[in-house]
Amino acid sequence: MKIGVVHFGCASAGATEIVRTLVEEASIQGNKVYGIEWDSSTNKIQQTEFDRNSLHTFGFNRYRLNRFSINIWNEQLDKIASELSELDQVILLGDTKANLDHFSSKLLLVPVSYYNNVSGSQATLGYDTALNSIVESIESVRDTASSLSYGKVRVFNVQIPGFESTKLVNDTALAVDAEVVDQVNNDVVNRLKLHIRYKEANKEGYTFFVMDSSVDPMELGKHFEEFDLDWKAVVIDESQCGGPYPTAVDRLLANQLKRSVVEWVRSNHKSGQLLIQDNKVILSELKQSEGIK
Repeated sequence: MKIGVVHFGCASAGATEIVRTLVEEASIQGNKVYGIEWDSSTNKIQQTEFDRNSLHTFGFNRYRLNRFSINIWNEQLDKIASELSELDQVILLGDTKANLDHFSSKLLLVPVSYYNNVSGSQATLGYDTALNSIVESIESVRDTASSLSYGKVRVFNVQIPGFESTKLVNDTALAVDAEVVDQVNNDVVNRLKLHIRYKEANKEGYTFFVMDSSVDPMELGKHFEEFDLDWKAVVIDESQCGGPYPTAVDRLLANQLKRSVVEWVRSNHKSGQLLIQDNKVILSELKQSEGIK
């Protein structure tokens, strides 16, 4: 049996662990596993066969797949489906915005995402590590800000990855007692102005605004020229979300997910989607004809 693996999410140790475990299981069962990536230089699918010996030759990072762009996947869907038609099973690590019509292979979606944005799943692999990494970065800024007095309020605009309001934005703001900027309109600007006046009245020297990449901190700052502020932008990119090590929560999720992936492959189930509910991994049926909404 031939098994393909695509990674739509962000590179994470947990996702790599799932691939490694899958390769080890495949070697025992006599199956073959292929990492599926997009070669931008040739505009073609690249399939790389993984085997157990690769771990000893190339190390753990051998199984770290480059992100496959959702946009490219959906734009090139017919071509990709045709090229992957020889695979018996395809495992998709990442969010659920990929169109899955026209695939003859059995498919399994696995909730891997920094943003905890998979419909029907209470958690995603990578989210807890991303949240902790971002909070640690903000707290390091707080340590510096609290030790310096500028005689004015210092506003740190923390821009985190993503282009839509996500749980990651809101939970980050709650964790560091910051204001959320999900869009720029009169209501939001007026709320932030009241917040700054409160800080000034209480002689507090700094505050944090948290936003995603759709909000430009410098453009936002133009609405606050009436104040005497020290306006700063702190940009956190996806490479900082992984952190050096996964959190205990993500380790637990990775172990549950990898066992569920192996069980799905071994049992040759119908196409499905793994979801995390009440700290357990469940398999939900996937109707390919409907695609993924």
